[in-house]
Parts: sequence; structure tokens; C-alpha cells
Amino acid sequence: MSLFSSCAVDKLRVGWIGLGAMGGEMARNLQAHRTALGLSPISVYNRTASKCDALAKLGAQACGSASDVANASDVVFLSLFDGDAVKSVFAEILDNSAAGMQPLLIADLTTVHPDSTRWVLDELDRRRRECALPRPVEFSQTPVWGAPPAAKAARLVFVSSGASRSVLESLAVPAFARTAIDCGDDVVRAAKFKILGNFMIASTVETLGEAMAVAEETGIGRELYLEFVKEMFPIPPAVGYATKMTEERGEASKTNVGFTVRGGIKDVGYAIDLAKSVGMRLPIAELALEHLQWVNDKGDPNWDWSSLAFALRKK
Repeated sequence: MSLFSSCAVDKLRVGWIGLGAMGGEMARNLQAHRTALGLSPISVYNRTASKCDALAKLGAQACGSASDVANASDVVFLSLFDGDAVKSVFAEILDNSAAGMQPLLIADLTTVHPDSTRWVLDELDRRRRECALPRPVEFSQTPVWGAPPAAKAARLVFVSSGASRSVLESLAVPAFARTAIDCGDDVVRAAKFKILGNFMIASTVETLGEAMAVAEETGIGRELYLEFVKEMFPIPPAVGYATKMTEERGEASKTNVGFTVRGGIKDVGYAIDLAKSVGMRLPIAELALEHLQWVNDKGDPNWDWSSLAFALRKK
């Protein structure tokens, strides 16, 4: 049962932890949305404190720690790099939570391995059994799909899960997302869903990289192949990544970074693990991982993951 079933969403105090390329844009849109509606400002924290400055100028309240955000909030969104970061922040929040009866809803936007989500749920259960929670806490896995430009334009797809998912959908749409997909009560399912969705995007990047490499070597040319992609697959992932592979002879995939090689290795690895957990394989993911690892080792882990095309050209 939701701890927030009878709450007024517009009265909730909202916090945000993690202001990276995605988190910063989402938090900015959320703060602007709440200001426009005359709602309370969000509380924000980032490990690099200077990233809070721009949001503070918009009216957000900068905090000195993750637990300070949680103690000032009813709902806290996490936007971090990986499961280890989520575990660390989650433990800090619970260890330093102020006592009270007001419940706390933690919504994790991070793309994580399902085992990380299970760890959070197990840790919550353990603390409940040991009466080690100073206030009631609920957890939801709420990943998003979309690159930084979509985050900036509030055009993300929000995945909701958990008992209070309707509350989270109301906070996210249209503030920083254009729509929400309801994953039901099962928060681990939401983590799996996000990973398999990212596999589809990785497969698109891998397929485009292979096609662009062959187009270049056979004299078709990347520019001409890009025209085919625009006409036949006019969707942001296909056109966006094909453009990066084409512009400046592919150099744009080094400088126009939306999702890094490092992040791609993480997420594709998660997809491979997910398939293995049910006795299956994802051969395209295995190829993409091989090519991403090549760029990581011989190029730069901070290039855009569309730079995997360089591995194909070198081969």
C-alpha cells in the first residue's frame, strides 16, 4: 500500500540529488515548472556543489548533503551514474534521516542493474524489521528514456513503478517528461524494462555503425546513407546517432556527447547479464560491447557511444 495514497501532490516537498548531464536538465525543468505553478521550490544536492548554483538562481534550495535534501523533502528523485552510487546515497539518507511520521518517497531515475534495486528493497526490509527507520520510507524505480537534448526540452519518457507511481507521474509529467509508462507495483521489473529498452537503442547504434562503415568503404558514402536513415527511420535515436557518425567525418561523435562510451559499456553489460539470467544471449549486445570496449581502450571513454563506429572502421 502506498504511503502517499491520500496526499495532495501539489503540497509535497520535492528534492533532487544528482545534477549531471541528464539530472541537471530534469531538475531545472522541474524547478521552472513548480515556480510557474506557485509551488514550493525543490531542494537540490550534487557532489560538485557548484552545479547547484544555476538551479539556486532559479529559486531552488541548495543543500550541503544528500541527507539534508531528504530531510527537507517528502519525495526525492535520484539521478546518479550507477547502482553503487545509488546504494551509497540511499544508505546515507537512511543513516541520517530525521525522526518523524512524515513518509519519504525515494524515486530512482538511474539506470541500474536489477540486483541494485533488489539490494535497496532488501535493505529497506532489513531496517524495517530492526525498527531502524526514523521515518516511513518507500522506494520506486523510475528510469527515463531520452538523451540530454530531450531532457532539456522536457521530452523524456518516464517509467513509473511502485505503490506511489501515480504520485510520481504527476510530479514528472509534464514538468520534465512528456509521457509516462506504468510498470506496475514491481520496481525490479522497471529496472529490467529500462535495460532492455536501452538494448534496443544500443542495437540501433551498432547497426548504424556497421552500415556507415560499409557505406564508406563501398563508395556509397556516409552522407548519402544518412539521407536514407532520415527518410526511412525518422526517429531521434536513428537520425541523431547517424548524424554524429557522419558530421565532421565522424568526429562529431567525439565532441557532441550525449551518452558516453563508459555509460554504454555499463548499460550493454547490464542487458547481457539480464539475458544470461534467463539462459539466453543478446548477440548484438555482445558485438556492441566489444566495439565499445575497443573505443574505451584505444580512444576515450568519455566520447559519445556512437563513436563505436570507429572500431568498425579500424577493423
